Amino acid sequence: QQPSAAAAAAAGLKAFRGAACVGSSAGSTGAPEPEGHFSVVIRVRPPLERELCSPAWHHAVAVTGDAQVCLQEVVQEANAADRASGTAQVVNNHFFAFDHVYDQGSSQPEVYAGTASAAVASILQGYNATILAYGPTGTGKTYTMEGYRGAWPTGGDAAARGIIPRSMEDVFQHIRRCQEPQLRFVVRASYLQIYNEVISDLLKPDRTNLMIREDRRRGIFVDGLSEWLCRSPGEVQTLMEHGSAARATAQTGANDASSRSHAVFIVNVEQSEAALGTADAEASAGAGESERAAGPADGAAAWHPRRVGRLNLVDLAGSERPRLTGATGQRLEETKKINQSLSALGNVISALTERRSRQHIPYRDSKLTRLLEDSLGGNCRTTMMAMVSPAAESFSESLSTLKFAHRAKSIRNSPRVNEDVDQRTLLRRYEAELRQLRSELRESQQVQQQQLEQL
Repeated sequence: QQPSAAAAAAAGLKAFRGAACVGSSAGSTGAPEPEGHFSVVIRVRPPLERELCSPAWHHAVAVTGDAQVCLQEVVQEANAADRASGTAQVVNNHFFAFDHVYDQGSSQPEVYAGTASAAVASILQGYNATILAYGPTGTGKTYTMEGYRGAWPTGGDAAARGIIPRSMEDVFQHIRRCQEPQLRFVVRASYLQIYNEVISDLLKPDRTNLMIREDRRRGIFVDGLSEWLCRSPGEVQTLMEHGSAARATAQTGANDASSRSHAVFIVNVEQSEAALGTADAEASAGAGESERAAGPADGAAAWHPRRVGRLNLVDLAGSERPRLTGATGQRLEETKKINQSLSALGNVISALTERRSRQHIPYRDSKLTRLLEDSLGGNCRTTMMAMVSPAAESFSESLSTLKFAHRAKSIRNSPRVNEDVDQRTLLRRYEAELRQLRSELRESQQVQQQQLEQL
């Protein structure tokens, strides 16, 4: 049954794409704005087997270009025989434009290369970056961020690896290829979840009810959250496996393994620099990936912090409607907390995107928005990835998600390089500039001397 249903779905999708531009328009059709350092992309997941086999199946989402998506609003026919055959009537088309839209055939490598690789490159330059997966439950957020856990770093189906393992491979590949012998790197990882508005450490489960703090040097951080030194992608995989096993998940009517908490995987990459000609710098020239990723040895006074980049990889729990998921008891209480924090996220985005600037942005209304304060209008390069289902039965959730993501497009961040700018660092910069100027002066004098000798 599945091949015939899939073929019918493919045929329906082809016909829908051909007619997607017919009908009234709701939403924006303008070109995406490249500036603002807050990008929004959409990913449409493939239809599920149960959706394809449903008599009421109708493909309601079409990607009409690299940056535009059309959501089709349909109603079932009143006649019982027509409903049984899956006949539906199109009543409206809703169009939205984003920075990029991935259709259901997009692969994990394609999504990473087009959306996440730039964020990884920016943290290696000393910027903060955030990749935020948002959408209703069961739309593929965890798959996009992690992939199939057995497929990374190199096992199983490598093409199914998600953004987190691919980003870690990019980080260590950069370290391996770095041609500057005076640089060392320190890579640290942390993993937390927000479950029922309580922050806990997924890598040290005994650490719960952690508090969010802020200071001038570190910015916003979670007090007591463990940090783990990583020397290879394999070590990151081990941390991910431990953390994912401790994350709160449960079976619901919409998903067999629904995430019941927001999860944030945090990677800090610190670059340290040694003065050229020192013994530490000479030893670093021949160091391997693991040695260079481990950073300077304890007591190595010649090494000084240079830049620090931070990458937040956020897998949000999906918004839910209890009447559709059948949540009761504990699942219902979890759903209330999830929807409450997502509502707070929506309020922050609304406040940031109002035409009249507001003095108060309600970041402190939830742990999630407080933790993401820098990512929403602050010192960060942020990418929101909104996931939607192609099924007409999920029309309400998909439309709400697209409207939410479209509103977030108007957020403007102000990222800056995180550099060590204490007096010693400034002195080292001035000394380096003086050495450069002296070198250029000597070269100029040599050229002049040669010219005089030729005369």
